[in-house]
Amino acid sequence: MTLCGTPEYLPPEIIQSKPYGTSVDWWSYGVLLFELVAGNSPFSPYSKDVMVMYAKICEGEYKMPAFFSAQLRDLVDHLLQVDLSKRYGNLTNGVKDIKDHAWFKPIDWYALLNQEIAAPYVPTVANMEDLSNFDKYPEPKPIHKSKTNRHADVFINF
Repeated sequence: MTLCGTPEYLPPEIIQSKPYGTSVDWWSYGVLLFELVAGNSPFSPYSKDVMVMYAKICEGEYKMPAFFSAQLRDLVDHLLQVDLSKRYGNLTNGVKDIKDHAWFKPIDWYALLNQEIAAPYVPTVANMEDLSNFDKYPEPKPIHKSKTNRHADVFINF
């Protein structure tokens, strides 16, 4: 019954304070899959107003990008299913419904498990300390450190 997690990934049952199980993971997987292909969350247009976003999540209201294939649309629709009795991963066949889905047809799951499939992208690195594949951000401003310990008694055993 804990309410925790990234707001855009929370499924309806958590937002509505209902008991939940592993079905929440399949919902979050659907959001992640959508985000990896689209570049944004299905609920990101509403993320500035969290309550509006929560309402959209609970209604299962999102827009599918036009470039999603029919198979991907079907898979995402089944993962972002508000009705738990219809959400993939939560049905009788469990994860088999997902692994056997048409969108995953090209995947050889045993070869993947045995690390026999080449990664689709391997970044070039010069050495173990090469950070050239990461974005550069300005250094943060130094943190102001207090010269007095106003709460020493509270943290005596910390």
